[in-house]
Amino acid sequence: MYGARATLGIAFIVLAVRLVVGTTLGAVAGWFAGSTVDRAVSALIDAFGAFPTVLFAMLWIFAFDIRSGISAFAAALAITGWWGFGRATRSAVVALRGRPFLEAARSLGLSEFAVFARHVLPNLLPMLAVAAALEASAILLVLGELGFLGIVVGGGQNVSTDVTGRGGGTEFIFATTEWGATLAQGKFEIYRAAWIALVPATAFASAILGFNLFGHGLRNFFERAPVALGRLLSLRTAALVIAVFVAFRLASPYFGPAGSFVAVAREFDAARARAHVDWLSDPARAGRYTGSAGYNDAARYVADQFKSIGLEPLGSDGTYFQNWGTNIVKLTSMPVLERVGEDPKTFQPRADFSERVGGRAGSGTAEGNVVYVGGGIRTQEYSDYQGTHPEGNIVLIAGPTQGDPIDAAIRSGAKAVIFVSAPDRGIIRPSYLAFFEKDTLPVITVSEAVADELIAPSGKHIADLRKTLEERRRRSDQRPSLIRTAPEPLSFDTPTRVHIEVSLGPLEPIRTMNVVGMLRGSDPERAKKFVIIGGHLDGVGSDPDGTVFPAANDNASGPAVTIEVARVLAAKKAMLKNSVIFVAFSGEEEGLVGSEAFMANSVTTPYRADNIVAFVDLDMEGCCGGLAASDENFELHQRLKAAADRLGYDLDYTPGVGGSDHITFLRRRVPAVMISGTDLGPFHTVGDTATTVDPARLRASGELVLQSVLEMAGTG
Repeated sequence: MYGARATLGIAFIVLAVRLVVGTTLGAVAGWFAGSTVDRAVSALIDAFGAFPTVLFAMLWIFAFDIRSGISAFAAALAITGWWGFGRATRSAVVALRGRPFLEAARSLGLSEFAVFARHVLPNLLPMLAVAAALEASAILLVLGELGFLGIVVGGGQNVSTDVTGRGGGTEFIFATTEWGATLAQGKFEIYRAAWIALVPATAFASAILGFNLFGHGLRNFFERAPVALGRLLSLRTAALVIAVFVAFRLASPYFGPAGSFVAVAREFDAARARAHVDWLSDPARAGRYTGSAGYNDAARYVADQFKSIGLEPLGSDGTYFQNWGTNIVKLTSMPVLERVGEDPKTFQPRADFSERVGGRAGSGTAEGNVVYVGGGIRTQEYSDYQGTHPEGNIVLIAGPTQGDPIDAAIRSGAKAVIFVSAPDRGIIRPSYLAFFEKDTLPVITVSEAVADELIAPSGKHIADLRKTLEERRRRSDQRPSLIRTAPEPLSFDTPTRVHIEVSLGPLEPIRTMNVVGMLRGSDPERAKKFVIIGGHLDGVGSDPDGTVFPAANDNASGPAVTIEVARVLAAKKAMLKNSVIFVAFSGEEEGLVGSEAFMANSVTTPYRADNIVAFVDLDMEGCCGGLAASDENFELHQRLKAAADRLGYDLDYTPGVGGSDHITFLRRRVPAVMISGTDLGPFHTVGDTATTVDPARLRASGELVLQSVLEMAGTG
């Protein structure tokens, strides 16, 4: 039904705008027929009417940004179709202008405006009412056509279907469940499950038929029994309608149970949440690396909190621990980057560079000359390696890339790869993905300053090279038909010689656990549907030299908010109709493997994927900036936006980047959203300590989660 609300909501908004704009312009043109105004409006009507409706709508939707959601569609469709009302209204007004009753009204001293309002407009209303009903059908038909073409509210995005970290395929997930999006999804599944497309197609057909029949019924009604609609047109009526509308808009956030949930949301105790952050991010936890003693201590702490709150355990053997197994990999010694030769220099790990681990980035030692190869692209049409000598050397990559640049480096004979970090990003301790391809080589990421040192003999700078390559990519993306030949690569060899070492231990099988508890809903049927709240408990651990990465913001803050939200909801359990599950995942830093284990082990239990109402992912809740939510699911983001409005918070979009546990749920088409900050703040660094965590940010996240979850689980 939420899909129907979105689709029909767009139709009614567009209808209202088309009706008002088209009728106004048409009436003005008809009333001043033959004038310059009439000619201008008529030309405008002819111009807009000359464009194919669907194509014109598509252009405007993308101009307004498809990810803006309902507003983009409403504006685009309103622009493309107002001219129908304009043309019909102009013709009707021109036909009425010379009627004797209008001359009689003028002879009584009525102004032109009064003549139009009292005697012309009432005669237009029956025609406009019938036309509006038929126009609603036309709008729905366009929405259906756009949906079939994949142009849907909120757009969508590619989500990785790979669960191994090896760079598997992707699947396109639409951002809403409105009828057009469901129809678009059904098109992709037509040979496997035709019924998916049949459901929205039937909904569109039924609604269109209904509006058509309603329009014909109105026409017959007005023909058989003329109605004095003019009596409804008065300043008093207009004032009453406006007053009711304004009052409703001002009071609507407080109507129903949603308004009463605000007081409950305000019970979130930021001091309690901050105390949880302090304990979880204490150096004694050693960064909470999955499978470590520090992580196990943290998991027991969360389980103890769940128990004291009174959550029902949902783990193995009646505990809060959902046990599962995986592999991990550890760094055995600090990585090395040295410039060798006449001007030797040793660069500092975590300050100047960091290693990459996973996929084709593995363990090893390499020495060779630095070869700059742009974005590391190597295809049949174009190669950044042209004119260079990567064989036996070390390639440096900085620029827009395509495909797997490490694979291209291996195929080109390189011994190691150096990536350059983005200008706005520092050097961080990376996550380690314990999945490796057959062919690997050592890979590191250096700062832009270090990269400039490595290519200094060329007299060039990484920032300038990047800018040129990005400009080429932008022009190519915008006007591909004008790119007749591939541009010359900017790549070059350098005499700079470097030595690289990345020392990893073998894959280590471990047993670890997620922590899971539940508040069961009070409604016997709705309790079988679950809202899930949680975030990852693990961090990146520590280095071989003893350096600890406390992981306070990323992500002791997520479980801390989860615990406090659970405490507040447990005290208001009677308000919950749906069940609410609380979870702290392990293995997020290793490639979302903990949330994958949660879903794999849960899919055969009562909280399987199709019984999940929504998943709210809490990742980096302690700082910085304001509140933000990921944009993969437009409808869920809108729910959170409404909840934030009720609480007086601004909620921004943050583009989904595929790096948190909500992606696991999106892969299974479960509505999911990640709440975070507009600025990420410190993460994967020694500076991510509890002192950076702002209780006010914890409170904002906690109150938003409480309000939105109560609205979903308390009122549906």
